[in-house]
Amino acid sequence: MSRFRLFRNALGLGLGLAAACVSLPVLAAAPVQVTFAANSVWAQEIGNLSRSDSSLDYTVAVAAGKTLQLNLLSRNPNVRFRVEDQTRDKRLLDTGKTGETTWTLPNATAGTYAIRVYVDPAAMPSGDTAKYALQIGQYGAEDMQVPTSALTFEAGQPWVQQAVTLLPGATAHNFTVAIAAGMTVKVNLISEAPGLHFKVIDKTHDKALVDTSATGANTWTESVATATDYMVQVYVDPAVTPAGQTRFVLQVGQYASGNTQPAGATTAAAPSASSM
Repeated sequence: MSRFRLFRNALGLGLGLAAACVSLPVLAAAPVQVTFAANSVWAQEIGNLSRSDSSLDYTVAVAAGKTLQLNLLSRNPNVRFRVEDQTRDKRLLDTGKTGETTWTLPNATAGTYAIRVYVDPAAMPSGDTAKYALQIGQYGAEDMQVPTSALTFEAGQPWVQQAVTLLPGATAHNFTVAIAAGMTVKVNLISEAPGLHFKVIDKTHDKALVDTSATGANTWTESVATATDYMVQVYVDPAVTPAGQTRFVLQVGQYASGNTQPAGATTAAAPSASSM
């Protein structure tokens, strides 16, 4: 066999292998199917993006008439997301153009919605990663009823407190507490979240007592002549709704009127909305 023929055969084999390599499809990662835990209208997905892995895809099935809400939390300002109505093959949003980090679709049409979280690879230095949390909410009016917690005092303890996290979309949390006759009641709200206030209602006498959005204070005190049941509602000002989760601590104290306030209430600030 001549050298020319041998070279031609080798060249043909090499080109054939190269063509085969070029024709092989690039397998993209399958989208993550978002699921919701029992009795929860929120799910959260954590991811990392880099220059070589610059996007991650998610799909969520939304029932007719529900509100779809997305919150993207990241320290990296280059992380963005797109939303498509996959059932109707229609793009709804690209925050790379709008700059949003939260988005809501009220009264959604039933179908599957695709969400792509992405970065521009050119904006990512080699070796860097961008961590994010994507919060996905699917809820209707019936899902957003204000929850209520009962506060009770332990024997010999003048203070009771409860830490609460309001998930994105939630606007309030109610607390009920019984105060004995001849006592002083004190309420403290501790949080770093903006636009968080509380109202106090005397349930026994059906009377509104205070709304701290008007007073500007995060504490309130009153002497109680007769045994009274109170409702304290901690709520978010809709004009200053924080993005993501809202954390707070509510403290309620009761002690004999005329006495100094007993020790036991903490004054440290509660953590604010989570960020990545």
